[in-house]
Amino acid sequence: MTTPADLSSRLLDLSAEQLGVSPAELRPDALLGDDLGIDSLAAIEWGMTIEDAFGIALPEDAWGYVRTYGMVDELVRRLVRTTTKQA
Repeated sequence: MTTPADLSSRLLDLSAEQLGVSPAELRPDALLGDDLGIDSLAAIEWGMTIEDAFGIALPEDAWGYVRTYGMVDELVRRLVRTTTKQA
C-alpha cells in the first residue's frame, strides 16, 4: 500500500525533474508562477506527466485555482486516494 508520504516523495522527484528545479525549491508554500516560474504551457505539460505517473485525471480547471506546490501535492494525494477507493 502506498502511503501519503510515498506519494508526496514520488511527486517531488517527478516534479523536480519535469520542472528543472531543485527538490528544495518545491516547498509547500512555493508559488507556481512567482517562485517556480511555471507558465501555462509548463503547467499543462507537468499536469499530463502527473496524470500519467499516478493514473489520475486532474480537473480541467485545476491550474485556475492551484497556486502553490503544496496545493498540487494535496490535490494529487486526494485524487489518488479517490481513484484507489473506486477501483
